[in-house]
Amino acid sequence: MNLKIAYYYIFYKLYKFIEWSPSIYSSYSGAVSLLMLLEIWTLFSINNYWDVFIGKHGTLTFISFKVLFPITILLLLKWIAFWKDDKWKAYVKEFEQLPKRKNIKGSWIVAFITLLCFANFVFSFYFNP
Repeated sequence: MNLKIAYYYIFYKLYKFIEWSPSIYSSYSGAVSLLMLLEIWTLFSINNYWDVFIGKHGTLTFISFKVLFPITILLLLKWIAFWKDDKWKAYVKEFEQLPKRKNIKGSWIVAFITLLCFANFVFSFYFNP
């Protein structure tokens, strides 16, 4: 499984989770939002580790290049990967056809990746107070 398919599979599992849970938002927008949240957590963790590495304690403001540029890139990637031509529907349809056992195994892997991203995010703030 290459990285691109793994990324789409994470989207699919988040989509199915949002679809299963009661929400006022569409499953699609919720899955994209959660995927972006995981990516933002990872980027903030990298920033915190970078600050420790160079020995400075930087500050982040929302209106700064350090924050707006990565968020813009993430939104552009989401548009290319999902919004453009409604590609997300094809991904959901493709992964719906996987065997149930493989989907359960994939669910555990996605849950582990999500937990790892969150734990890394929290630890990075502990590491760089």
